[in-house]
Amino acid sequence: MTELAPSARVLRALTSDHLIRLAAIDASPLWDGVRRGHPGLEAEACASLVETLTSALLLQSRSFFSERLQILIKGSGRAKALVADSWPEGDIRGILDLSPDVLQGDWLLAPGLLSVMRSNPGGSPYNGNLELVEGPIATQIEAYLQQSEQAQASVTLWCDPATGEAGGLLVEPLPGCPRERLQALVHAIEGLEVVPHWERTPDFLVRWINQGEGAEILASTEVRYQCRCAKDSLVGTLAACSSERIEELFHGLDAVEVHCDYCGKAFQIQRSELGDAAHGQD
Repeated sequence: MTELAPSARVLRALTSDHLIRLAAIDASPLWDGVRRGHPGLEAEACASLVETLTSALLLQSRSFFSERLQILIKGSGRAKALVADSWPEGDIRGILDLSPDVLQGDWLLAPGLLSVMRSNPGGSPYNGNLELVEGPIATQIEAYLQQSEQAQASVTLWCDPATGEAGGLLVEPLPGCPRERLQALVHAIEGLEVVPHWERTPDFLVRWINQGEGAEILASTEVRYQCRCAKDSLVGTLAACSSERIEELFHGLDAVEVHCDYCGKAFQIQRSELGDAAHGQD
C-alpha cells in the first residue's frame, strides 16, 4: 500500500461580525513533499516553492476548491520560474527552475510575469496575467487580486528554510467594513510578526483575525503534496513532439529514462511506445 503524503489543512472562515473573510493554512506538511521531490534544490529555494504552493491554495480557497488552479511566475531572480499546480481533489505539486545566470540575491525579482490559470468542468478556462511588481510572492498575489479580480486583500506567507514551518493567511475585508475595524485588522496582521511560526495554526489565525472565538467556519479542506504523473500521459506528450526533439531525447537509443519534473519519479520509455501512442491519437 502506498503511504499517503501528510496533509495540510486550509480553513475558510467569516468573522463573527460578518465584515471579514479569510483563509488560513498550515503549509508545513507540504515541506516534506517539496524536499523529497526536489532533492537538488537548496533549502531557501524550497521555501520559495512552498510559499508559491501556499499562494495557489489560498487563491483556490476563494472558490472553495471547485476548480483547478495553476500559478506560473517567470522572474529575473535566482528562480527563473516557479510553478504551482493544484487540483480540486486536494492534490498539489510544484516546480522551481533555477536561473543559470543569477547565482546570488533574491529568488524572485522583477521584471517578470505572474500568470494565474483557473479551469473548471462547467466553464471556460480563465487566464490572468500581471507584470511582476517589486516585492516577495505575497506582494505579487496581492497585486494580482487587486488588478485581475478587483479584490482588496492582504496576503501573509512564511516558510522557515531551517525547520520547514510554513503557512499563509489571506484576509479580505468585505464592502462596508468600517474604518475602525480595518484599523484593528491591520494591527492584527502586523502583530503576527511576534507569533512563532509553529503557533500559527489555521484555528489560531481565525481566532486572531476574529479577535476571539465565534468566527463562522465556511469550509475545511485537506491538501497534500502529491504528483499525478503517469507513464501513459508522459508517452502521449512525447509522441506529440517533433521528430527532431524525440531524436534529441533518445540519442539513437531504443529506450530512455525520463524523470517527472514535479516529483522526480523515473519512467522507462521505449521509442516504440511513442509510435503506438501517435497511432492511437489518429
